[in-house]
Amino acid sequence: MLSENEFSVFDFASCISDAIDLISPIMQSHHKKVAYFSYNIAMQMNLPDDMIRDIVLAAVLHDIGAFSDNERTKIVSAGFDEGDLAVHAEMGYKLLKSFEPLQNAAKLIQMHHACYDKMGDAVPIGSYVVHLADRIAVTLDDSKEVFEQIPKVMEKIEENCAVFHPAALDALRALENVECFWIEACSISVSYSIPDRMKHIHKIIDTRTLRDFAKVVANFIDYRSRFTSTHSSGVAAVALELTRLSGFSESECDMMEIAGFLHDVGKLAISNDILEKKGALSEEEVNEMRKHTYYTYVILNKIKGLEHISTWAAYHHEKLDGKGYPFHIKGAQFTKLARIMAVADIFTAITEDRPYRSGMNEDEAMRVLNNMVINGSIDPIIVKLTEDNFEHINTVRICAQKVALEEYMAFH
Repeated sequence: MLSENEFSVFDFASCISDAIDLISPIMQSHHKKVAYFSYNIAMQMNLPDDMIRDIVLAAVLHDIGAFSDNERTKIVSAGFDEGDLAVHAEMGYKLLKSFEPLQNAAKLIQMHHACYDKMGDAVPIGSYVVHLADRIAVTLDDSKEVFEQIPKVMEKIEENCAVFHPAALDALRALENVECFWIEACSISVSYSIPDRMKHIHKIIDTRTLRDFAKVVANFIDYRSRFTSTHSSGVAAVALELTRLSGFSESECDMMEIAGFLHDVGKLAISNDILEKKGALSEEEVNEMRKHTYYTYVILNKIKGLEHISTWAAYHHEKLDGKGYPFHIKGAQFTKLARIMAVADIFTAITEDRPYRSGMNEDEAMRVLNNMVINGSIDPIIVKLTEDNFEHINTVRICAQKVALEEYMAFH
């Protein structure tokens, strides 16, 4: 059982992969299925527990480096000898390699499209397990009866047997006639079977390590669009500083910074076509974009230990008068920390530079914030605190976003 300020890496990674799968209908439950197949194949191979843990973590996040809808469609529709898919695998590795609890998984992700007949034992066996699991997952059709598909799936795998690791392939052959192996993979139970079976090898992290993980996720969120490549880092820095200035505890400050990094995690479920659109959004696109705060709430609320920050993050477009979205809360329901996040998001959005416009100066920014106070949208006390400490808070934002921009440029 997790104690206060302890979090499961698997729970967090699993919810992020769920968000990624929301982007396209063809990706529905893809990462969970690959994790399921990887886990069972690895168990059949009698691999060590720590290796199985890293394999499943890699499987849950294996396509995190594919930023666009087109990339994801290409991944699902690719054949069995897919060397041209190495780019997103390398991107996934670069995103995760600096986060210690996922360093081993990152190495497996880097090579998860490697073919055994070309690379042999130069590639970690875990990468080959994920590769085989991935190809099984994309070959199955959820709209068809699973047992009827097994012969065709195995036929395709056998036709391309040279690209798979022999031991992994033998493990799959041993599982071919195990009905539950296929039933669970194509049913809703796949969302629950992996966590239950992974309990004995979960990796647990503390708040400070979770902060580093949240920064990794913030990079993934922001890197999808050149327009907002450092936004989450700016919001996290401003939210942290406003929380400190408001007199909250160190623990609450830590969690608010994490909430700032994750406040836009729901945008993982929004199409890149909308995020990257240069002109005005259509009414339909605006409605789609407005869903992202709800998705943020759902994603974070599923993670044990993060329930209390899901509202801080997800309420960043709510208003005191109840005219915000997606829950239309108001008054006391709109807690102080959630109000801080709302101001931090607005402050960052209007003061940061974007490719298509420069950020506002102090007079312009405070005019916007004070007008929002007058119309009953945001908290006057937090806005006054912002005004009294504007130069300091803006400097903190600029420094945080400078570091984030350097990381973005190095990544690309």
